[in-house]
Amino acid sequence: MISQAVANLVDNAIKYSGAGKGETSTGPHIVVRVSTGTNGAEVSVADRGPGIPSDDRERVLKRFVRLEKSRTQPGTGLGLSLVAAVARLHNGSIRLEDNRPGLRIVFALPQRLTNS
Repeated sequence: MISQAVANLVDNAIKYSGAGKGETSTGPHIVVRVSTGTNGAEVSVADRGPGIPSDDRERVLKRFVRLEKSRTQPGTGLGLSLVAAVARLHNGSIRLEDNRPGLRIVFALPQRLTNS
């Protein structure tokens, strides 16, 4: 499930970052980062697309929500809601942040505790 969630984030970044619109001669610029620490792990996916207005960021995490600008793109509005559900299932979280320009989504998972 975690790999599917990350794949959805990368797919969205490709879809909405200007692919096919001449953003650069090599395609869209997407940055994927993984960081770990004592609190757990974070995967961030950042693009330079149109982003999501701060007022809509909580709303797009719900099922079947698509913003007006994205209606020309194929999709059902389930991708980000699936990522949010996977994060919740693993006691994690998802944050949508401004990438100036674009959007950065941070998928955070807590450190797994093991019984000794």
